[in-house]
Amino acid sequence: MLRVGLPAVILAVALAWFAYASYRRAQLAEAEIAALKDEVHKLENVVGIAEQGLRTLASHPSVPPDVAVTADITLADLRRRLGRTELDG
Repeated sequence: MLRVGLPAVILAVALAWFAYASYRRAQLAEAEIAALKDEVHKLENVVGIAEQGLRTLASHPSVPPDVAVTADITLADLRRRLGRTELDG
């Protein structure tokens, strides 16, 4: 009886440990996802501010035309890149 019961107990303990470890990893992953979404939101705000600054710079009369064109191209590139990588909240 002991020979059959001991492996079953060891298997049950190992299965419980594996389930608990998997649950903890899932909780940690969810917390990290929330932190990453918060970071993405902050970065999107910073990019918006930078985009506004570039637009203001490009429209200033003292800025040479080639710099203004470069700023416009940069803005278009930012919009294109952000359009592909936005996360749904």
